[in-house]
Amino acid sequence: MKSKIDLNQSTSPAQNTICARLLDSSFLGLKKGLYSFWQLCTIMVPVYVIVSLLKSTPILAMIGRLFEPLMKYFGLPGGAALALVTGNFVNIYAALAIVASLEMNVRQVTLIALILGVSHSQIMESAIIGRMKAKSYIVTPARIIFAMIIGIIMNLILPA
Repeated sequence: MKSKIDLNQSTSPAQNTICARLLDSSFLGLKKGLYSFWQLCTIMVPVYVIVSLLKSTPILAMIGRLFEPLMKYFGLPGGAALALVTGNFVNIYAALAIVASLEMNVRQVTLIALILGVSHSQIMESAIIGRMKAKSYIVTPARIIFAMIIGIIMNLILPA
């Protein structure tokens, strides 16, 4: 009677290959995931800290008051304008960091998410649109206009 089990004899070469590939893929996925996480952190953490610091100064309040008349059509506080501008000219992750630092309710977060879902990262995406041989001078304003229309309509439809 054998007391030891030889794993090499109990599995076929095909099973060993599948296990090795699965392990390699898992490590590669983990490595890429951690890299992506790090990239997002390098964007989001500084923006969040800056906006949090701005909250303790009159600057963010001034920006909020300046844009409040326009933002009311979207059902958003005036400070959300900073998130919309950042989302359109930097990227959606920077906008997310700003949204996280603002005091917004679920309805407002839903509204800003819908708006930014249609219109975000305009500079980068204009380059992509240009490579696709589309007219970015038409597509970019169209995205901004559609985002505004969606924001206004959803503000009217969503319950308060």
